[in-house]
Amino acid sequence: MVSNKKLYFSKGEAVRFGFEKAKKHLFFFVVLFLIWIAVSAVYGALNFFLLTQVGPDGSLLLNLFNWIFSSIITLGMVSIALKITDDKKAEYKDLFFLNWKLLFVYIIANLARSFAIIVGLLLLIIPGIIIAIKLQFLEYLIVDKKMGFEAINKSWEMTKGVKWNLFVFGILLAFINILGFLALIVGLFITLPLSMVATAFVYKKLLSQV
Repeated sequence: MVSNKKLYFSKGEAVRFGFEKAKKHLFFFVVLFLIWIAVSAVYGALNFFLLTQVGPDGSLLLNLFNWIFSSIITLGMVSIALKITDDKKAEYKDLFFLNWKLLFVYIIANLARSFAIIVGLLLLIIPGIIIAIKLQFLEYLIVDKKMGFEAINKSWEMTKGVKWNLFVFGILLAFINILGFLALIVGLFITLPLSMVATAFVYKKLLSQV
């Protein structure tokens, strides 16, 4: 049942929370991102090698593997952000999300979300942006609440009335990460985890109100 009360979250509170957590777990995040960069580099090299071996005919299969690999890492990052938000211990192995049932749900649901966003963008651009905002917590619900495809409806419900606030929040995080990049790139070791945890914080805030 959808609550009639107006949903709310504070952008400033979310950013401050994200900054404190990023600062507290700085070493963990630095090592985590170095692992991610190393794994991505090895995977990219392997992917390039296989592509030269299989040729264009095998590129479809490689694209499927790429989709699965990126989904594993995406859900892993979400899992880590949620654990740190909840003051639970996050581990480096959490980067590789290997719950195959939930991974399958996410891949299909994300495919549907991507299609809906593309259609919305082709129509008048704004509908696509709205859909992206409304369904941005899809992976959080799948990881956190072990939801199936009902995560689509739940994400839609928990963003009711806060689309503009979420849009501005997204712009704010993008600006923060641009500053992190300009700070000799190393600033991203603070701004990226800040963004991850701040988003998880907003997710928790909104979920608690529906």
